[in-house]
Order: sequence, then C-alpha cells, then structure tokens
Amino acid sequence: MPSDDELRRGAPSAAVLAILDRLDARFDALGRDQPAASGSIRPNPELLQRSTLRFFRLAARVIRENRTFTADELRPVREGAVQAAVDGASLSAVLHSWYRFGRVLLDECRAAAAGERAAGLVEIADGVLRLQEVVTRTVVDSYECERVALEGDEQPSRELLARLLLAGQDADPTARWCGIDLADEYSVLALAGGDAEPDARARRTREARTVRVLETVGTPPTLAIVEPDSTTVLVPSRPGPDGDWFRVAVELTGAVGEVVGVAVTAAVSGPVKRRELAGAGVLARELLELARRMGKEPAVYQLKDLALPFQLSRATAGQQYLGDCLLPLDPYPELVDTLDVYLHHDLDHGRTARVLGIHPNTVSNRLGRIRDLAGLDPNGYAGIMALGSALDARRAGGWTPSR
Repeated sequence: MPSDDELRRGAPSAAVLAILDRLDARFDALGRDQPAASGSIRPNPELLQRSTLRFFRLAARVIRENRTFTADELRPVREGAVQAAVDGASLSAVLHSWYRFGRVLLDECRAAAAGERAAGLVEIADGVLRLQEVVTRTVVDSYECERVALEGDEQPSRELLARLLLAGQDADPTARWCGIDLADEYSVLALAGGDAEPDARARRTREARTVRVLETVGTPPTLAIVEPDSTTVLVPSRPGPDGDWFRVAVELTGAVGEVVGVAVTAAVSGPVKRRELAGAGVLARELLELARRMGKEPAVYQLKDLALPFQLSRATAGQQYLGDCLLPLDPYPELVDTLDVYLHHDLDHGRTARVLGIHPNTVSNRLGRIRDLAGLDPNGYAGIMALGSALDARRAGGWTPSR
C-alpha cells in the first residue's frame, strides 16, 4: 500500500500542468472518437480501448496531483494480476504489458508538449517512473500471492480428506498429518453445470476458480473434490449464523455459478456424522443426477424436493408395474402429453385446454380414451395416483413430454 509520502508531494510546475492540460484534451478527443488535439500524431492503439483510456486519464490526474496511486485506484491492477495468475499467464508477460503503459503515457506526454514545454517532461517522466514502481510492486505481490494460493499444498490435502471421508474411511490420521481440522458433521453438496471444458488450460483455470470460491474463511474448512464435469463439497456444520446448512449450500452454488459462467444445478444432503458421509455422498450425487435427467431448473435440491421420483427411480417390481401402466398410451403421444398437463394443472380441464391449445371438450375426450386404453381413470383417486406415479417414474428415467 502506498505510504503517505508516496501519495502526496508538492504542487507540480506550470510547465507540467500545461503539458497535462494538452494531454487531457487529447484524451477527451479520443473519448469522443475525434482526432487527437495534436492533429498530426496518430494515437497509440492501446488508447482506443475505453478501459485503458480511463486508466491513462487516472494516471494523468495522479501526476497532476503529484502523488502515486491510492490502494483503491490500484484495485484493477491487483484484480488483473490475480486473473493472470489464475489463467496461467507468465509474470513476465504481465509486467511487459504494464511497462508498455509507462512508455505509451510518456509518448503521449511528449506529443502534448509540442516542443516548447519539453522541460516539463523531465518532471513528468519522474512521475511516470514513480507510478511504474507502485504498479510493478502491486502486480508482483498480487500475482505471487495468487500463485501460492493456487499451487499450495493445502487444497490437494483437502481433496484427499474429502475422498477418504466419502469412501467411509478414517480420515483423522491424515487430517492430523496435514494440519487440517475436521468438523464433527458435514452436509454433502454435489454440483454440476455446463459442458466439460475441452481445452486443458481453460479447464484448469475453471477448476482453480471453483476451488477458490469454495474455500471458506474459518475452521473447519470446506473439503472439495473439483472434477471436469462435477464438484462434490463437504460443508462443515458450524454454530451461529453459518449454521443454516441449506442457505450455505445455496450461496456456494450461486458463487460457483458466477465463477464458471453458467447456471449450476446442485443437490445437498443434510448434515450427518463423519461415519455416515459415504451414504450421504451417494444420496447427493443420485439426487443431482435425477434432477438433471428430469430437466429440472438450475437450483439446489434436497430429498424432500425429489422424494417421489427418487423412490420411483429405484429398480423394483413396483417401478416396473408403474412403467407398464403407460404402455397402451405410447402409440398416442398426444394422450400422454394431455395426461401430463392435466395432472400438473390440478385436474383443471380449462387450464389444460389453454396450455395445449385445444377445446376443453377435446381434453375430456382424450381423458376418456386414456381410461379405456390404460384401464385407469384419470378422474378418480386410484387412477390419478397410479398414472401420476407412472409419469414421475418415466421422468426419473429421462422422459420428457413431446409437446
């Protein structure tokens, strides 16, 4: 962070202020997409980018005020260095980009000086060098800290502990060796979103970003397994405001979605003791897979949200019977669609007709055909339960309406 002495010095000379006035005019002209004030000198290509132009304007103001950047003004520099580290760009390339900043700024100042105020360039050059020093320190510190975080030993240790716990093994000795505290209870959060990234470098970047967002402050830490097509997180149960395990799961899912840039579907099992994590992990992953097969909207699902289709997706004689209930309707997809809409609109003939774009009498006729073909009345309790369960069983297997 810049010191007080770095931030503020005496007022610049009149020559420096005159050059900066012309420099501001050049920047204003570029901002309006007009020729630069000097007319004969073409602007540097970097200045045609609005974000770069904004930063150059900031640098000119800082030189005018004879100080260095504040910590807040350096935020985009820090964020850029962190992003470069995550993306795997070399520190040399990042620094080269920022050194061009100083060279282009000096070129613009020289053009604005127009010869008669060249003496002021010496002071401006001194100011630019001071800014370069602060920017370089900020870039190197932010970049190196991020690389340490990405390449450190703790995340692989956390992943190992997660794998041991989800496999039902005793993780205590490994946790002591790694110096990581374990919680007494964890909820298991399974996430998936978007297609697997085919580019290896882009995939590593996305995985690194996901790991970072899942690292929560405090102890015990979250334990995550981040893979190309899915992520499994053990979220520790904590007392106090962080004790709402479902809220924490929703927040983590939203944060991962922002990082990977796609909507994320997730399933979470409630907190269980460490010895029960193997079963909880299987449940969370099965719920996630079921939600995706059924085409559910991206959200965080619990067993209570999917209990019926989850049960109906089990390979039992009952599931086979329910699946067979709809076989007589298969040659008539319009009947299956009508049944699906009818049951999901509270048995309302009018609403069903509006959704399907048909007359209410047509709905009644189709329900009568369903009764005759399937031997189950969609207007009676037994038929509603059997036919609705049959549709849910099919959805659990990946069926979607044809409409």
